Amino acid sequence: MAWLLKPLMALVLLWARFEAAVLPVSWLYSMGRASARTLYLWAPSLRRALQANALRLLPEATPLERRRHGIRVLEGFSRFFVELLTAPDTYPTQEAFLARVEGLDHAKEAGARGQGVIGISLHMGNMELGPMLLDGLVGPMAVVYRKDPFGLVEGMRSRARLAHNVQEIDTGTRLFGVRVLEILRNGGFCFLAGDLGFPEATRGRLYPFLGGQARFLVWPARLAIASGAPILPCFVLRDSKGEYFARIEPALEPEGDLDDLMERLVGIYERYVRAYPDQWLILHPYWVERSSRREGRVPTAPAEVR
Repeated sequence: MAWLLKPLMALVLLWARFEAAVLPVSWLYSMGRASARTLYLWAPSLRRALQANALRLLPEATPLERRRHGIRVLEGFSRFFVELLTAPDTYPTQEAFLARVEGLDHAKEAGARGQGVIGISLHMGNMELGPMLLDGLVGPMAVVYRKDPFGLVEGMRSRARLAHNVQEIDTGTRLFGVRVLEILRNGGFCFLAGDLGFPEATRGRLYPFLGGQARFLVWPARLAIASGAPILPCFVLRDSKGEYFARIEPALEPEGDLDDLMERLVGIYERYVRAYPDQWLILHPYWVERSSRREGRVPTAPAEVR
């Protein structure tokens, strides 16, 4: 039945575009929240994955609190999907967004060195928003990404990026790193997510993360060391009112060996995921259990949530 997945996703996207064209955005958000609750109830493998992550993210939480966490993650993902469908109408203006960026001076200082900047985030909040709303302020600018294997959001996010003069570099293409280095050598910004949006046992490297072991991409740190470009951790998040703001951390200098740089970076990831667990939009078991590490398998939910 796997061959039906892509046609089914195409039909879902077509229907979603129709709804976005005729319905108010507030209705779309409400429908997204309702869909999140339904999906949590009727998709047991997804529910187990969210519960497994909640065990690490909220170790003291009750089963009811972990359930609420899982639904909030799905609601955040549905909001992200609605915003892609309706972009740029649902995005803040550049002026309004920049007024809510904390640490913009860190980005300016990193860019002023002329070695390019590797902007790195997580699948958190709205990771697409930052590069789009920096249009005209930095350049050249590129998003380095991995294509959605289901094809559900690919066309939407590509159109939104290109409309804001953001280049795309697909990590599935040959010599993608050469293109990234070209952007950096021209003093540009390359943005990417450092976590794994899809379960893959062969990508990334294991690092201690919130009491367990989890995989994170190491090639950005390798490129930083090779090029001298600083790594700029940056996150676009929602406040209690649902409005977006951004935080930019001081740049990480590409000093020391690869693992030293990665451990500093993963420490920042850990701080943000701990502070905003409901906004980390990971829908698969992220921590690698001992048996999966030995056998090189894709992580699965531990027995207590199966």
